[in-house]
Amino acid sequence: MSKAVVLPETAAILEALAAQEGPALSEMTAPEMRSVYGQLGDLFDLPPVPGITTADFTGASIPMRVYHPGEPKAAPVIVYMHGGGWVIGDLESHHSLCTQIAGQTGLRVVAVDYRLAPEARFPAAHEDCIAAVGHVLSSPAELGAPVTGVAVAGDSAGANLAFAVSSHYGEGVLAQLLIYPVGDCAGTDTASYRDFGEGYLLDKPLMDRFIDEYLPSVEARADLRVSPLRGELAGRFPPTMILAAGLDPLRDEGRLLVGRIAQTGSEVHFLEAEGLIHGMATMRKVLPTGDRILQQTFGQFAELIKDRSDKAQEREA
Repeated sequence: MSKAVVLPETAAILEALAAQEGPALSEMTAPEMRSVYGQLGDLFDLPPVPGITTADFTGASIPMRVYHPGEPKAAPVIVYMHGGGWVIGDLESHHSLCTQIAGQTGLRVVAVDYRLAPEARFPAAHEDCIAAVGHVLSSPAELGAPVTGVAVAGDSAGANLAFAVSSHYGEGVLAQLLIYPVGDCAGTDTASYRDFGEGYLLDKPLMDRFIDEYLPSVEARADLRVSPLRGELAGRFPPTMILAAGLDPLRDEGRLLVGRIAQTGSEVHFLEAEGLIHGMATMRKVLPTGDRILQQTFGQFAELIKDRSDKAQEREA
């Protein structure tokens, strides 16, 4: 295999992280992991986009946060599921990213604060996200204006959740954006795991820890809701965008998922960020190339949503 491309900005952050003393993230308790993850976001991510107003609310017993890029108006809504291996992450860890998505797409974004493992194991997070999208589809008063459709998005474990939501609702979802998605929790052995499973921030011990916490049983790990690559995809999916990172153990799962979605006859677009690592969506300050790629991706995602929404309105006219 040819030597992997590592961008200078990526090399710099990996060197800085490698120089840190103390236990690895995979060796910490869940509360410790969550605290460190929050600190990394404060250090590595951009500040929130100005001019985006927010409001926290609860729907279907699930805490959520809505992001308004302007005065509320009848339009589609993007529901975002944060990453963090179903164990870490919350509304704050992806707050800045959600402001960017709202500002760039011009659409309301609703972030879901689903239950985390090990306190709540599979299928808790999946059930929460499905219920949250159902609540958003009901046009709750907290969103300020009617919801004309829903698109879903997420990163890492959040992308896995978003895919499960779109699988549940089918073409009732306008479009989906999956940023370095988890596709197989039942013992994957891909080239990207072998090549990047150590030394690239997300490593195999950390991914194993996440899987152990959320999916303690063999049966749960093989469930198609968390391991869609373990079975044949049925039906059609909404227009899909998948963004992979070139130095990510999960890179090949994103590649494989693209192929599986394409086999259903559904529209799918794939972009791979060469030389960048898992986690770049919340490390945009120190990974400016990743920030540019994400901006490009969000712009394309907005176009997919608009095109699908316009076609739906034409059919209803």
